[in-house]
Amino acid sequence: MEWLLAWPALAKVSLCFLLVVASSRFKVNLGLALAGAGALLGLAMGLGPVKTGLTLLQGATSPRTLSLALLVALILALSQLLKQSGQLDRMVEAFRGLVRSPRAVAAAMPAVIGLLPMPGGALFSAPMVDASCRCGEHQAPGPGLLTAINYWFRHHGEMWWPIYPGFILAVSLLQLPPWLFLVTMLPLVVVHLAAGTWFLLRPLKLEQAPPPASEDGRWRRLIRETMPILIVVAVIPLSALVSGIFDAAGVKPPWPSGAPLILGLAAACWQVALSNQLGGAAPLKALARRDTLGMLALILGIMSFQAMMAGSGAVGQIQSELVGYGVPLLAMIAVLPFISGVVTGIAVGFVGASFPLVVPLFSDLTGTHFLAHAVLAYTAGFIGMLLSPVHLCLLVTKDYFHESFRDAYRRIAWPLVCLGLAAGLWYLVLV
Repeated sequence: MEWLLAWPALAKVSLCFLLVVASSRFKVNLGLALAGAGALLGLAMGLGPVKTGLTLLQGATSPRTLSLALLVALILALSQLLKQSGQLDRMVEAFRGLVRSPRAVAAAMPAVIGLLPMPGGALFSAPMVDASCRCGEHQAPGPGLLTAINYWFRHHGEMWWPIYPGFILAVSLLQLPPWLFLVTMLPLVVVHLAAGTWFLLRPLKLEQAPPPASEDGRWRRLIRETMPILIVVAVIPLSALVSGIFDAAGVKPPWPSGAPLILGLAAACWQVALSNQLGGAAPLKALARRDTLGMLALILGIMSFQAMMAGSGAVGQIQSELVGYGVPLLAMIAVLPFISGVVTGIAVGFVGASFPLVVPLFSDLTGTHFLAHAVLAYTAGFIGMLLSPVHLCLLVTKDYFHESFRDAYRRIAWPLVCLGLAAGLWYLVLV
């Protein structure tokens, strides 16, 4: 272990990621692999066995981790109830009643869920994408394509939707009005959706849906079948409104973070169970399924590793190393968020880890020059996040469709290249 202590932090983290990716090829439980990689990183960073163990334990048992685990468990339970009752298929058919193109249906499902700042929300839309693409006489698409469609269209919201924590933190650190950063990011959002349409939806060989029924019947059916999603969506503005009332009164809201979304998902589960006459105990049975327990182990592994990344000081050391290597200013503005995105696998993570360092590098600029550097930094972090092997949405989507890291990355490679090139071009236009 002495030889590993002398390595740069960037090399240590890279080694851990390679071991995690390699372990998936040998069918090692990914949660265990991530926890093991976290332990290795802690020892390599010189924390010692006791502090390494305590850091991993704190990451696995923190309120944020427990809240996330409950959220994911409820998402799995809701997906199971929707499938068990047949409502998932009816929901897809209701979308087809309005949109004849099955490609548009396949993209719309994760895109709508992508407006919800829901950890692991790709797991919510994965069964819908699966159901929408497995129809007609054509052979069903391979798991790699389904994984890529669900993963790619799920994440447009983190680039521009102003209720995402990563976006909110970014505009706060950039000291920009949210609307201004939103408008500046919109051209890249268009590229994101267009690249996904060209590289992921175009290869789909699916039958065109039959002509729709009457207008009124279609909308009533859509509202009825999508009621569980509408319940979850309604929770967000309602909880924001109530929280605003508490804030205006100078009182902290009397519920922990994530509680409104947990209640919304629980309400949606019982709504599906009761409206489909599955019985009041059906949500509890869905929560106790074996695949739910396996996913919870994955969540604990992810959060343990992220806690180790923060507790070991690896991110800060990587940033210092890049400065010491004499990396050019523009490259640092892009590379630091990118590496932070790969390391943390979450938007608020790459913003929180890299923006405090990179924003001062261009804070003396004004106007579109400042916006150009801000967009470059945020998009680079976003691309790194999508490539992260610890990104929860990638892991749950990959596991749902039983796909490998290699094929998942292969499918999103060209869309990511297009997004990266568009970010560079948009930077040149703005400056």
